[in-house]
Amino acid sequence: MNLDLDITYVLVLALFLAPLAILNGLVYGPFLKLFAERHERLEGAVVRAEGMLKRAEEQARAFEEKIKSATQRGIDSRDRIRAQAAAEMNARLETERQAVAKKLEVALAELEKKRREALADVHVEAERIAEMTATKLLGRNL
Repeated sequence: MNLDLDITYVLVLALFLAPLAILNGLVYGPFLKLFAERHERLEGAVVRAEGMLKRAEEQARAFEEKIKSATQRGIDSRDRIRAQAAAEMNARLETERQAVAKKLEVALAELEKKRREALADVHVEAERIAEMTATKLLGRNL
């Protein structure tokens, strides 16, 4: 193999390497640097996004705990209020029950009094009717 090197090969090589060196300094180098910076920013953004996601999850857990705590306090308050209302209602019912019992006792006493009066009236009326019947049957006054 015989290679004939002349100036045209050197000139072609220089014409190839000169734009390559110029383009490397002006285009490829800044492009690669920009690409590397973009890659770093994307990686940083991913890391920041993961951190933000972790914080959001922690805040969501804390929020859920607060909701559970508030719900339990609400349930406790509701139960306490219901218990107080039931106690007040029972006290009122007992007061009313006692008042009704007193009224019933008075009414029963008055009923007994009226019964005795009615029996006395019936006894007097029975005696009067018996005398009238005897007078009519016997034909004379007793």
